[in-house]
Amino acid sequence: MNQPSRALIIGSGEDVPLFAPEVSSGTLVICADGGVHHAERWGIAPHIVLGDFDSLESDITEWCRKIEAEVVPFPVHKDATDGELAVEVALSRGVNSIAMTGVWGSRIDHSLANLQILYRLALQGVGGELLTSAAHLYTVTEKLELTADVGDTVSLLSLSERCDGITVSGLYYPLENGTIIKGATLGISNKAVAECINITCSRGVLLVVHQKK
Repeated sequence: MNQPSRALIIGSGEDVPLFAPEVSSGTLVICADGGVHHAERWGIAPHIVLGDFDSLESDITEWCRKIEAEVVPFPVHKDATDGELAVEVALSRGVNSIAMTGVWGSRIDHSLANLQILYRLALQGVGGELLTSAAHLYTVTEKLELTADVGDTVSLLSLSERCDGITVSGLYYPLENGTIIKGATLGISNKAVAECINITCSRGVLLVVHQKK
């Protein structure tokens, strides 16, 4: 493929959207280990499959060969999760935004680690998203425009020690040039009152959680 601008990383976690995530022509699809199960079910052909392959059966590895996916093996004993390794591979291919799914579930330690990965990406100037069955999470360092249904829940949390210059429109509780500090719940459980929601943040890394009603 040509130089990708975006990567979609599919992990093996059980909490994934019901329908396939969006994959455009400029999207590099990377499956981390057992994430190929989700990809096959969605009808998405990954460009790269990596990991220690502790979650794969022979029929899946055969499918990877059939679709000519690039296979990148890693040892079982390593200093990073398959998800983090997938992020590093994506960055090495020059993408400027990364969406992750299959990285949330019963392994709370992995789920929290993946939130921290989103934070690190934001500090590097790389856009980050995390997709689950119930929510779509975004990091914001400048601005974000969301398409929502009226009544959707939109929550804001600070991943940095504080986020300043926060202005939102299209939500029930307005905020203009506000501040949210880490550990504060000021931005929790807001509601969409318009289909277009605009969120800006002038300082810090803001986490936006969009849940459909």
